[in-house]
Amino acid sequence: MSGKPTMADLARAAQVDASTVSRALADSPRVKQATKDHIKAIAEKIGYEINISASNLRKQATKTIGVVVPIDPTRGQTISDPFYLEMLGAVTTAAADRDYDLLLTVPKSDEKVAEKRLLTTGKVDGLIIIGQAGRKERLNALAQSTDRIVVWGGALEDARYTIVGSDNVEGGRTAGRHLLSLGRRRILFIGDTSLPEVALRYEGFQSAMASQGVEHDPDLMLPLGFGASTTVRDVLNLVEDGLKFDAIFAASDVLAIAAMSALQKAGREIPEDVAVVGYDNVGQAANALPSLSTIDQNIALGGELLVELLLRKIRGEKVRSELTSTDLIVRASTL
Repeated sequence: MSGKPTMADLARAAQVDASTVSRALADSPRVKQATKDHIKAIAEKIGYEINISASNLRKQATKTIGVVVPIDPTRGQTISDPFYLEMLGAVTTAAADRDYDLLLTVPKSDEKVAEKRLLTTGKVDGLIIIGQAGRKERLNALAQSTDRIVVWGGALEDARYTIVGSDNVEGGRTAGRHLLSLGRRRILFIGDTSLPEVALRYEGFQSAMASQGVEHDPDLMLPLGFGASTTVRDVLNLVEDGLKFDAIFAASDVLAIAAMSALQKAGREIPEDVAVVGYDNVGQAANALPSLSTIDQNIALGGELLVELLLRKIRGEKVRSELTSTDLIVRASTL
């Protein structure tokens, strides 16, 4: 089959007539549910896309926003990660204020293209996708078929979809400047720089170091995913192995709080022996002992912007393909 599959192609693949396909995709009560499920499964398999301009999306009939949280269990991520929970809370509040409901999905694997399935079944008016790691090409392909998506994350080159996010480079630079102002030079960076946002944060951190004539020691890198369950053990191992460091900059508060636990187990005083800075300013940061210095992404405003920009797209308004809001203030909560 060459080119995009047509309704006739879908009808042949599903072994039904085109009128049945049309009614099934419109969720007509004249078609049995088993037949609808069969046709929709075949549509996903062959890559058939509903003509969005003629679907419920254009009519805005559902008053529902799809939210995709593409977590990666191999990196220790779960839906219970405080950042995800707070961002979902912010999106939920913003949507409710505009009389929209949410439909949440967590893809089980990259092979399950949840984004396309939600749109092609007409269950939602548009999509908010929280995170883009390793998905840029897939999101670019999705953006070719619909403009009704907005993605949270760091600004990436060649991204053809709308991105909302804070200035990760400036956030990393702010963290680096603070630690340098305390006289710290041996700073352990915890985070997986293969992730776009982490790479940008590390870039800013390196920039702050370079501005003071300090080169970051490559040995002072602990490449862990945002929710890595091994953080306490890994930091303890570094201490026991004799690695010298007087500060930690962690790419998330979850990592920072775990690192603080490891330092306390090792008998290190915070911040006297090791100063620690996290990222995100989730609620747990203020409750940590001692309280955690962290970069605030203003998650509440992030959720507001994600919803507002998506609804502008649903109304047919033009939105820039890349929007990193300067209103998402980068600041340190307890610096």
